Amino acid sequence: MDVVTREAALASLRQGVPPADEKVLAAITVGAQEGIWGFWRDYYLADYIAAGGSKVKFLIGRPGSGKTHALFMLLAEARQLGYLTVYTDARQVRLNKFDSLYQVVLDAVEMEDLIADYCAALVASLGYRAEEVPSDQDFFSWAQGRGRAAESLRREIQEKLDAFYQDRKINHSFAAAFTQLCADRLGTRRLVPEQKEILVEWLKGRPVPAKMLKPLKIFTRIDRYNARYMLASFLYLLRLCGRRGLCAVVDNLEALLERGPEGRRFLYGRTARNEVFESLRQLIDDFAGFTAAFFVFAGRPELLHDEKGGFKSYEALWMRIQKEVFGARPNKFADLLEQDALVQEYFTPERCLELQTKLNALFSLGTELAEEDFRCLLETVSMFSPVRRVVEAIVGQKSAAEAEGGEPHEGISRPAGC
Repeated sequence: MDVVTREAALASLRQGVPPADEKVLAAITVGAQEGIWGFWRDYYLADYIAAGGSKVKFLIGRPGSGKTHALFMLLAEARQLGYLTVYTDARQVRLNKFDSLYQVVLDAVEMEDLIADYCAALVASLGYRAEEVPSDQDFFSWAQGRGRAAESLRREIQEKLDAFYQDRKINHSFAAAFTQLCADRLGTRRLVPEQKEILVEWLKGRPVPAKMLKPLKIFTRIDRYNARYMLASFLYLLRLCGRRGLCAVVDNLEALLERGPEGRRFLYGRTARNEVFESLRQLIDDFAGFTAAFFVFAGRPELLHDEKGGFKSYEALWMRIQKEVFGARPNKFADLLEQDALVQEYFTPERCLELQTKLNALFSLGTELAEEDFRCLLETVSMFSPVRRVVEAIVGQKSAAEAEGGEPHEGISRPAGC
């Protein structure tokens, strides 16, 4: 691991942000077996989702409780299992317009690769191997050179593409755009570069003038009203192309409640917020028809405690995600999980010592906090999670007390207030 990567990771930790580098993230993770991402990997990504099921989860926790860390670890696990992964932020995408979320998902995939995968499967169904076709030649021309009659081969290819178009699990407009791109790659129908670009932009949910779509037999646009059905088509297509599925996370959902100057809403007014809640409600209900998708929405406790603007303000959504089973220990199968309760189970003083050892080894910090110091940090009441206070103490940033109003200082030998 190079110096630049380590310095960037340390700077992120000092700002209360988990490092983006997967190797660094794994190197500083403690309680990997107890983390919610491991549970989701074993019981969902490697099992239920892999079998074609779909699920929506909500992860709630105080600042610094490790929500984003858990999301990053989940995405890393999903990538290793072969899933398409997507990370986005509620402050960066307009969640009240579902087509915005659709665009974020489609931007994560290289459409040319998806077309190549589908065409490879089609070629295999005709008794050939796609890897035998030279990169500078299309399948139709190559097969003719090996003695196949043009008309019969064209008819067989078209029958395969027609079957995709007529599949009831695929939106007709989505299928029309995708099959034209496949026909071009296979060599049975040629598109000019501008037409290919138009079809790809349309599939990704970008605005394309109707006059440019009409010659291509596309008569609709992807918008907030049909984006869920287009997403369902895309998820189904992923499986046909041999992909495992989709794992997507949306962080900082508390942006729905954030206010700007003079008490004005920052991003989402009441109407827009209710539109988000309705979109989430529809997403949960529609997932019965989705294929191999795992969505996680993460945010702060205000989403639970704000009676007028949080989840409870929209009964149709709250009825679907509220806890049905209560107990002394967190129910990891629940659709709504609280990160603070999950962390409390395993983030002990002993774990803190383990974390200190990992951070010292990786960043050469030389921190020597004792078990009683960590015990104090874990028991101190604060708006910030104990996880964040422990990390700040180890990396030598401000202590939790200073972060809440005191003056910063360099290095920490013993947490303030302990």
